[in-house]
Amino acid sequence: MKLNYKVIANHLGVELRGNETFDELLKIEEEIKAHDKWALERAERIAEENANIQRVDAQTRGVKKW
Repeated sequence: MKLNYKVIANHLGVELRGNETFDELLKIEEEIKAHDKWALERAERIAEENANIQRVDAQTRGVKKW
């Protein structure tokens, strides 16, 4: 079976050597999915931290200083 490496590289979003085996391509795809999942979790954590910071800022602005 002949693989179209240009299409596969475009689908995965990475450059390929052009001589990867099917097993290597599957491993690359798994690594990309794991990285994307990690990046999404990190972005969600950062968004939650920013929301917490904004909430604390809003609370402290409402407190009158004597």
